[in-house]
Amino acid sequence: MGFLSLFQRKQKNTQAVSKSNASLERVADSILNQRGKQIVDGLNRTTASTGTPMDKLHGGAKRMAQMSNIGGGSKATGGGGVDEGMKAMLQYTQANTVKKMTSQSGNKKIPDNK
Repeated sequence: MGFLSLFQRKQKNTQAVSKSNASLERVADSILNQRGKQIVDGLNRTTASTGTPMDKLHGGAKRMAQMSNIGGGSKATGGGGVDEGMKAMLQYTQANTVKKMTSQSGNKKIPDNK
């Protein structure tokens, strides 16, 4: 195999990874925007789904009420509850990690795997 064909193969691999990173970054941005808004909206609610003002809650009760609010309210009131709140937080964290990794990988050269 000649030098030119090795160079062309590596160049194709680099282009494919660059396109893939751009797609991942767009998806990550979309998730960060959507879930970020959901998290902010949930944390800005002044009451828990029970009607208790958030400033009257403390510790674990407050954290669970916040998580439920992020999830759209309790399941009993038609929201996604703590499960959906945890899912939103997890997806936000994952998207943030993907975005950081794709931006870092854009600055590095791809090793040649023969």
